Amino acid sequence: MEERRIEGLWDCSYCGATGIKARFDECPSCGSAKGKETVFYLPDDFDAAALTQEEKEKTTNEPDWLCEYCGAYNKSTATCCEKCAGDKTAARFNYGMLHQLTGKFFKKK
Repeated sequence: MEERRIEGLWDCSYCGATGIKARFDECPSCGSAKGKETVFYLPDDFDAAALTQEEKEKTTNEPDWLCEYCGAYNKSTATCCEKCAGDKTAARFNYGMLHQLTGKFFKKK
C-alpha cells in the first residue's frame, strides 16, 4: 500500500478564510498569523489533498515547535527560532504537545 501524507487545514479567526493549508503560517487573505489557538482539521477529499512528491520532500512528519523565548511557532525543520534566533533544543513544547495539554486536537469538519 502506498503511503499518503495528507496536509491539515486551518481557518483564519480574523477574516474567516477557510481551508488554509497547514504549511502556511499566515492567512493568505488578511496576513494574520495562525496562533496557539489554531485547530487543524482534515479535508473531506483525501485523494485531492494528498501531497505531491515535491511537497513531501519540502515537509517533514515532525510537528512545528514553540519557541521558549518569544512564543513564536517555527517549522519543524528550523534549528533556531525564525523570529528571535532562540535555540530549538530549549523548546519544551511542539504543536502536538501543546494541543494535548489544551484539549485541542485535529477535528473533522
